Amino acid sequence: MKKIILTISLVAIVLTTFAQFDLGLKGSFNSSKFATGSPLNYSYRDFITEAKSGYSIGAFARIKGKRLYFQPEVLYGTLNSTTNSTSATGTAGYQNLNLKTIQVPLLIGFKLIDLKLASVRAYTGPAMSFVQSGSSISSNLPNFDPQNFKKNIWDWQLGASLDVMSLTFDVRYSWGITNTTEGDISKIGFADKGKTLTLSVGVKLF
Repeated sequence: MKKIILTISLVAIVLTTFAQFDLGLKGSFNSSKFATGSPLNYSYRDFITEAKSGYSIGAFARIKGKRLYFQPEVLYGTLNSTTNSTSATGTAGYQNLNLKTIQVPLLIGFKLIDLKLASVRAYTGPAMSFVQSGSSISSNLPNFDPQNFKKNIWDWQLGASLDVMSLTFDVRYSWGITNTTEGDISKIGFADKGKTLTLSVGVKLF
């Protein structure tokens, strides 16, 4: 991951030597679910994870070359998910996860189609999310401890955008590289890695 961040940073430095800049604001709607694994010392099965809706708001910059561009973002948002399961004895278990994060995607993109008033782009890159106070996990697992969030979470993102004049429309899919929780898994519930579909609209201010 450090090598990837370094490579993206070097690309950004190269682009800034000859690139144009866009700055803008954006808002997003997301649907997320957190893939689960059975906790240690518990024999849960039949996992059913339900996607829940969330949102994000923030700002982005776009450092542009002729075709290639670098797009860092800073977004405040929420991610939510619910998981239900049963055990060998028929006991039902559940976990509700609600994350509040500040997310920093670092995206490298390529302009696929360039028209006078519109363009189509594709992009990919890592994103770090800083977990904020007010995040919560609730569960009925024995000895459950809801405080073991990781301080930061890594995702990988892949998406496409349509620019029409000063507006930009994005569809983006991200999947977790690291778990959202840490510590004794028998006390934090299920092992969680997020998968999120995001639709957003933004406006380039200048």
